[in-house]
Amino acid sequence: MSEPWLALVIGNTRLHWGLFYQETLNGVWHTPHLTAHAVEHLVSNGFKPIAWQSIEIIETIEITVPLAQSRCLNQEIALSSLWIASAVPKQTALWRSFNDSAAANIVERSHIPLSGLYQTMGIDRAINLLGAGNIVGWPVLVIDGGTALTFTSGVQQSGKNVFYGGAILPGVRLQAQSLAQQTAALGEFVTAADANLPERWATDTAGAIASGLTYGTTSAMIDYLSDWWQRFPTGKAILTGGDGPVLHALLQQRTPAIAARVAMDSYLMFWGMQAYRKERMLVA
Repeated sequence: MSEPWLALVIGNTRLHWGLFYQETLNGVWHTPHLTAHAVEHLVSNGFKPIAWQSIEIIETIEITVPLAQSRCLNQEIALSSLWIASAVPKQTALWRSFNDSAAANIVERSHIPLSGLYQTMGIDRAINLLGAGNIVGWPVLVIDGGTALTFTSGVQQSGKNVFYGGAILPGVRLQAQSLAQQTAALGEFVTAADANLPERWATDTAGAIASGLTYGTTSAMIDYLSDWWQRFPTGKAILTGGDGPVLHALLQQRTPAIAARVAMDSYLMFWGMQAYRKERMLVA
């Protein structure tokens, strides 16, 4: 259990990588979806630094975990295994084989220690929920600000962790892209560093779009959170995903009291992968 292993969460638009060493998350980085050739190159070279550098596919190297100079990107290590959770079947197919020195483990919905998962539920949503429940306990609501804005909740019933329900909306950037196809005045969506509420009653097209995206998305979050706490007054809530920091900053400006009850964790998917791996290692 103490050997280095790699977690890969395949999202709708990007691959999210997490390097664990002695059960500690040491590095996080993101890449675009890979081609079959790039996957073969990484696998055949054992994920050594030269393999990453030569194919030049790293979109943003976010070595965001303290003390991390990602061993996988900068040092040669012997990975014990690769654990993969995927929401994109075509990408999953590229990772079915792995080198002889380690094993690729694909997360199976039926093996996730959560009851009540429906057949078409995204693996990434289930993994996030598993991670949240293991970190803060149950009941818990996960809000994922990614390509889609998803709400995924879970509770404990009869000693079992159970999926309670959720919802899926277009993410803020997906909404922006949709509007961009019809509107030339669309500006870039804000980052967490400059996330300020725009004028609600705008007087130009760009401002109106910013108002709709910002107030519409945060209003949806406030509505679901309010309903969640009516059902479970002591329930926890965690915000994650690429747009999580932006959405949390905007939520703080709109409703500080609600935002104060919402935790922010950008690594939720990796805590879920860690929990899944531990469960499977016990079963094996």
